[in-house]
Amino acid sequence: MFKELLIDLAWLYWKINRSFVAAFAETILGYGEGGFKVDGRQIVRRVEHFLHNVNTTVFLQFVATVALLPLYNAPSLPRSNLKRAFIRFWYGAKSFFAHAHFLLSSRKKRTEWVDTMFQRLIEEAPAQEDDKVKTIVTLTMLKTTLGMAYLDDERVWRALDYRPFTPRSFEPPSGPNLEHPPRTEAAHLLHNSRKSPRQIAAKPARRLTYCVIGSGAGGAVAARTLQQRDPEARIILLESGPLVTNDQFEPHVLDSTARLFMNAAGTLSEDQQFQFLQGRSVGGSTTVNNSVAFKPEGFWWENLKARWRALGIELDYDDLHAQYDELAARLNVGAVDDRVITQGARTVKAGFEKLGWPTSEVPSGFRNCIGCGRCNLGCQYDAKQSALTTFIPDFVRDGGHLVPDAHVAGLEIQERESTGRSRRSRVNAVTVTTADGGPPQRIEADRFVLAAGAYASSKVLWRSGYLGAVSGVRTVGKRLSVNAGSPVIGFFPERQNAFLGQQIGYAVEVPEERMIIETAFVPPGAASLGMTAWGAEFQRRLQRVNHAMFCVPVFASLAYGQIKRSLLGDSGFAIDFTLGDEDWRRLEKGMNITARAMFAMGATEVFISRFDARTVTRAEDVDDYLAGIGASDFITVQAAHIQGGNVIAHKPQLGVVDENLKVHGMDNLWICDASVIPSPITLNIALTVMAIARYGALRIPQTP
Repeated sequence: MFKELLIDLAWLYWKINRSFVAAFAETILGYGEGGFKVDGRQIVRRVEHFLHNVNTTVFLQFVATVALLPLYNAPSLPRSNLKRAFIRFWYGAKSFFAHAHFLLSSRKKRTEWVDTMFQRLIEEAPAQEDDKVKTIVTLTMLKTTLGMAYLDDERVWRALDYRPFTPRSFEPPSGPNLEHPPRTEAAHLLHNSRKSPRQIAAKPARRLTYCVIGSGAGGAVAARTLQQRDPEARIILLESGPLVTNDQFEPHVLDSTARLFMNAAGTLSEDQQFQFLQGRSVGGSTTVNNSVAFKPEGFWWENLKARWRALGIELDYDDLHAQYDELAARLNVGAVDDRVITQGARTVKAGFEKLGWPTSEVPSGFRNCIGCGRCNLGCQYDAKQSALTTFIPDFVRDGGHLVPDAHVAGLEIQERESTGRSRRSRVNAVTVTTADGGPPQRIEADRFVLAAGAYASSKVLWRSGYLGAVSGVRTVGKRLSVNAGSPVIGFFPERQNAFLGQQIGYAVEVPEERMIIETAFVPPGAASLGMTAWGAEFQRRLQRVNHAMFCVPVFASLAYGQIKRSLLGDSGFAIDFTLGDEDWRRLEKGMNITARAMFAMGATEVFISRFDARTVTRAEDVDDYLAGIGASDFITVQAAHIQGGNVIAHKPQLGVVDENLKVHGMDNLWICDASVIPSPITLNIALTVMAIARYGALRIPQTP
């Protein structure tokens, strides 16, 4: 009752403030002219459509962001914590009631108001680092959302000379119709074969049943592997997100993030300094990733083994390594096709090599990719060889049961024996809730495989009452790590046409820092993520975007965090993670290398996503520009590669699963996803997660 009342009040508040949000959007995005004119009412309509399609948590957070918008800020803050809290409350209340004043102000006054707001927040940034609610972060998230809605407008696309359906001399798997691709054969199969929880709830007698939770890189491969090993078994594949196939993918960023990403791609760390990106639809994150498929070789493989062995983990590493090739064949992994590498990627490649950093084409899984650059929105053409187009159709074609929109509320765990601080238990069933709000369903099986991803798998175990095999020792949610990245953007005198091609073309390896640097680009709607400028400066950068190129230094964190209970978190949980000083140093080095490579090829201006929106125009100034970057700069740092939480360990007090990926203390539960990774790998993790899932699934016994 209370929740429904809160939602109703939030919608009322949103409707009252739509005109204010429209005016604020026009101001913060710089008004624009001609095809770049900012239409606040159109932005509000797009945002409202977005809000109708996100979950309740995201909706309430967005409305709270509007309410907490820091239109007023104190000129200075006192040293006393009590006085500081009072000052923040006063200016927060003043801002809350200032929306009408802003709306009634002239364009000139609004512009000055927003400039003053940003300048005071920049001065206040170091003081906000320890705040529970960081208004710098909430403002950045709001501006990013408004920017996406603005840049998703076809008028802006035309002004940018962006053509999302550029004709090619070759056809993708979906056929020649690029603007409205028809539903592919694999997509038809999935829609026609999907099951509901009610249809598969009861376990048939005398037939071994497996239940796999999660359909991403780990779950899809585990389900398919079990099916190949045991064709007579009954195998269920549960996915909490919807089934969305090629003909249903949207070319607009806001619509796609609402439908395909966990929390609309807005999951923040507890300190709000870090953004986590995870897919939430059939195929998981493979549906919305770039299909980059690195197999660790040479240094990367030896380093992985050395770090894992230092933790006492003795796998059959030769067998694990062999799984990569088995999987790569099905995913059609090879060097990204030269014909879809962008001009911008070639420019930056030449810059890296000029400085002595060799580059290579990234290995990716595609079939006749046309280089539309919208990989993160789902591939409309089934060119990307994700789990959605490979392992899951194979699984369904051979009799597997795919159940989308099936949220696992918890595992039904029965304790069998307890000895001292140790216990042995088994899972009898899972409880599933559905998107249509129907009654929960109890799904029975003999074997259970948890593969919901590093964050969700930990939440499922915790909600089920399993915190670890040893009483009093919590191992679930511990030792969380990430591959982190943040963009570097350079403007060049010549057009780079970076929209016209594959998102990621080349990679530079920096092994001594366990880092790679990838050339990258995104469709217009997502470009606002890297452009932290506001007002007229935002417009200046936007109108030069065809002369821009992005690169992203990506490194494996040395810091570890945890997933824990939190009243302010996502469904009662939060990710407690922050980068350490050495991580910031490594990011600074990667950015430095990238900026110098850009200047080596004639870049006229380079910048990163720091909140103060400063840029650098000479290679000689790069060191000073990047010196000592850290949390107080409020740089946008993202992680699409979350690892750990339920790590492999040879002792139950040190981790959640053993070296066969079986959960310690559980008779019939295994975990086959990124949460078992005990120490992070640097390279894009999708293929490694698949290899681990296949390795683990092959070790699940076939007898009851």
